[in-house]
Amino acid sequence: MTALSSTEDQVKGFEVGGVDYVTKPLQHEQLLTRIINHLRIQELTEKLQLQNQELKQQAIELAKAKEAAELASQAKSEFLSNMTHELRTPLNGILGYAQILQRDKTASPKQKHSIDLVYQCGTHLLNLINDILELSKIEARKMELLPKEIHFPTFLISVVEICRIKAQQKGISFIYQPSSYLPAGIVADEKRLRQVLINLLSNAIKFTDHGGVTFKVEVISNDKALQPPLPRIYRDQQEGEEGEEGKVITDKIMPLMGKVSQSPMVKIRFKIEDTGIGLNPEELETIFLPFEQFGDSAIRDQGTGLGLAISQKIVNLMGSHIKVESTSGKGSVFSVDLDLPTTTVMDHKTKIYTNTIVGFQGKVRKIVVVDDKPKNRSFIVNFLQPLGFKLLEASNGVEGLEKAIEFHPDLIITDLVMPVMDGFEMMRRIRSSEQLKQIMVIATSASVYELEHQQSQDIGWIDILSKPVNVEELLEKLKRHLQLEWVYEQYDPEVSKIKIE
Repeated sequence: MTALSSTEDQVKGFEVGGVDYVTKPLQHEQLLTRIINHLRIQELTEKLQLQNQELKQQAIELAKAKEAAELASQAKSEFLSNMTHELRTPLNGILGYAQILQRDKTASPKQKHSIDLVYQCGTHLLNLINDILELSKIEARKMELLPKEIHFPTFLISVVEICRIKAQQKGISFIYQPSSYLPAGIVADEKRLRQVLINLLSNAIKFTDHGGVTFKVEVISNDKALQPPLPRIYRDQQEGEEGEEGKVITDKIMPLMGKVSQSPMVKIRFKIEDTGIGLNPEELETIFLPFEQFGDSAIRDQGTGLGLAISQKIVNLMGSHIKVESTSGKGSVFSVDLDLPTTTVMDHKTKIYTNTIVGFQGKVRKIVVVDDKPKNRSFIVNFLQPLGFKLLEASNGVEGLEKAIEFHPDLIITDLVMPVMDGFEMMRRIRSSEQLKQIMVIATSASVYELEHQQSQDIGWIDILSKPVNVEELLEKLKRHLQLEWVYEQYDPEVSKIKIE
């Protein structure tokens, strides 16, 4: 407050710390207004400073919470990784020997039924474990899509054949309607796409007791001009049943594999319609949440309630989402739209079925099996020896190296986690040895994380087998890496009949 009124005097006043400037003679109303405004500014400044302090404290607390969550997530991942190994190891023995016994030609019908039941129960338990671990892997962001070229019609038929059998066992119809515009080849993660489709189709079959399930695969858009449509339909019916619109199709069916349209990108709609129990509006809101189950207790006991949750998350990774429309008591419609790159692939002849392998042509192949669990070793040995392989066993990496030096095998099949010396160290020593470095090694692991698979490949495995070991997968890898030509008990594939109007 001063009698000086020049601009220079005002600047000097602000420079020494003044926040405002009033001149004499004073105007009381003006002074009062200025005082009120500055008091408000001071009050707001104090509030802002307090809020800033609170925000800083919240940021510190959030950082601590994030660190705690990350530690908990890491502990959870480590726990699940350990549980994966502990749960899969006994299942490896159960399912392994069940698969061996299923090949026994001397078993009576009653014994075969019991063996099949053991295998089905073991597989169901494995699927429950896999569902829980799969969801945990997605939540930990450890799932990655691995796209590759797929012969699309053959891929779809492989999915249809699996679900057709399930529908047949329930006595309901199963209709497959592929668009005639489908590309011959697509680029997608075959494993994950199959997983999603089988989950959706299996759910539809599970909740349908009357009527049936229809699986439609449609082309929504295509970058190139489409060829004229060729009408075709796939329908699985009870023997002797008349088909819709005069279409009659026998038990084993293949769609036409003629030339189909191809384009750089194509939008495909997968639609699954059922005449099952349907869902009410409340259930529709929670259907994709983990562990949500619907239907009576008998149906709920068939799974974990994770299938749809996992499928939705996988489809989200693919850049889309699962849509559902449903009416309680009438049925449901699930659909997925995916933008997929197309590719030119050679025509692929689907093998209708493969006869029992009884051996292989050429010289005897030698294999060392390394695992600290005797039941795991004996399963592989007892399965492969009757086929003509020569095998030796080792209980750890040290014994494995000794057997390799003594035996000079064509292949080593080794576990990763073992006492004395694990599979990783054994592999390093094999690759650094002039005498052993040419030996091929397949790792067996109960881990579900691709990161460990990649780590294994970096060390030098040629392949990896997940536990419990599936004999068909084992045979496929042996054929590929040892360049085997199998000898079958007999080979007389049936040719399916089909009438399409």
